[in-house]
Amino acid sequence: MKRILISLTVLFLCTTTYAQENIKTIKGKITYLDGPTANADIKVSGSDVIWKSDADGAYEIQAYQGDIITFSYPSLRDVEVVVEDVTRILNITMSPDVTALDEVVVEASKRRSQRDMQEDYDINKNIIRTAFGYLDADRAAGQIRLMNEDEINPVTLCILDLVRGQFPGILVDGDCNRGGEIYLSRGIRQGPMVWDIDGQIFTGSGPNGPPSAPVWVDVNSIKRIAILQNLATTATYGSAGDGGVVVINTVNGVLGSKSGKVLDRARLRNNIYKGGALSKNEISKNAPTYLFDYEASATAEQAKIVYENNYKKYYNSPHFFIDSYAFFMNEGEEKFATDILDKNVPLVDKNAVYLKALAYYAEANRDIKTSTDVYEQVFILRPNYAQSYRDLAEAYRNNKNYKKAAAMYARYNYLVDEGFLQADSVGLGPIIERDAENLLALEGDQVFEGGKTKKRLAKYTEFDGTRLLFEWNDSEAEFELQFVNPEKHYHTWKHTSMANSSRIMDEKLKGYSAEEFLIDGSLAGQWQVNINYLGNKKLEPTYLKVTTYFNYGLKSQRKETKVFRLGLKNTPHELFSLVNSSVTSAN
Repeated sequence: MKRILISLTVLFLCTTTYAQENIKTIKGKITYLDGPTANADIKVSGSDVIWKSDADGAYEIQAYQGDIITFSYPSLRDVEVVVEDVTRILNITMSPDVTALDEVVVEASKRRSQRDMQEDYDINKNIIRTAFGYLDADRAAGQIRLMNEDEINPVTLCILDLVRGQFPGILVDGDCNRGGEIYLSRGIRQGPMVWDIDGQIFTGSGPNGPPSAPVWVDVNSIKRIAILQNLATTATYGSAGDGGVVVINTVNGVLGSKSGKVLDRARLRNNIYKGGALSKNEISKNAPTYLFDYEASATAEQAKIVYENNYKKYYNSPHFFIDSYAFFMNEGEEKFATDILDKNVPLVDKNAVYLKALAYYAEANRDIKTSTDVYEQVFILRPNYAQSYRDLAEAYRNNKNYKKAAAMYARYNYLVDEGFLQADSVGLGPIIERDAENLLALEGDQVFEGGKTKKRLAKYTEFDGTRLLFEWNDSEAEFELQFVNPEKHYHTWKHTSMANSSRIMDEKLKGYSAEEFLIDGSLAGQWQVNINYLGNKKLEPTYLKVTTYFNYGLKSQRKETKVFRLGLKNTPHELFSLVNSSVTSAN
């Protein structure tokens, strides 16, 4: 087939600086409670001009790529949208501004229960787990000084070196070879600080006694470390805590998980799943007619006739060709599928959103050449998007070109270090680091000359369970994922502007659309994943790619890729199920 060809020389000369396109015309409708919102304010960052929506809620404005458009209306919550290369239509749904209500609720109860803090531990870096329960640094009566894993230098030899110089007012005696102790430098020296490691308390016998510092703790295994130094936070330790307490939470010690990001938070809640999500068969009834006719075809030849009959009707629709390519590839009709692309490449080759959907389907159907070609084209279109580096690196890895994959990850890290790409310790950054570490752990002999590999970070290469990576082609997509564990408890992750607007803004500014979930092996059995799709600000489907990694980090690691076409809105439905096993093959 004719491929989307690019020059690799051009590919690797691309930088993160790019020329802005000419001014864009952006239009859409603003609604509230399914009705038009007239006279809403629309303002573009850096401009003093304010546009107004008309009586039908419609508007039309001009903006450049990278601009932030703010939609506002009295008593309704502001909506901010970053203009991207593909932004043309933005249909905005307004919602009530409940800030005042939130303030009343928070003021009424500043205390949080242990269950609340336990549930939020993985997503709130200011929560530490002690032998006597959880403490939230933002709400504790006394000051708590914290350091998180992303702030820890991995080359630090031991806990003494880690603490030395990092916490003002702390004195360190000794070294990593002879051992030592840590003291608070306040007034008369009191006893050494107590060590609380994953809920187990360790004490020494003072300056002349045996060393109390746990130099045996692997610094790379630390998830969170905190200094408790006032009576309000150390009282529960009794007289042993008079000199202060050092609390350490290790990755392995967090709720029994090696991942540090436990998906099974459902067990911490009283959320019982009682069904209600539509089945795949029920949801398929709302698919476009041509998809329904494809599925109803008894033979491949009948399906081809369906394609020909619909061609004139949908000749200008990128989604029709993407969906048709996916169907025929899935049916084993690769030649017919690639012929469809040959004839219709111009509909998608300048639009990264359409290209990513195409790449998803090519990858899921093991059409590795097409998926790599497409990801390279997306890279050319979006060299300033972090996601472009990860996608292309993994495409090269699928091609077994491990050196080029490692080079892409190295290029990403270089651009971050040089400030050309934004540093990211929360969104795609950890995913890229995990994938890069996994590549070197499993394929390092193919990357380094002479078969030499470096010791990798255990927090990314050792994981007993199943890894799920969700990626979506349209950054405007909003949805809710529901994870139902084998005991029928559920946990919901919301990717919506209402629930997580700062996360969505971060995605747009850094250029990524992905989230990973790690299901540890502590609860084996069948899990169900459901979704409630809420739209993407235009009347187009969103394509969701889900990659499931089994035996993650082991030589027996394998993955499965599925793609889901999201079109029906505000209707919870089943996405897929998987069996999570606590038994993995030996490395």
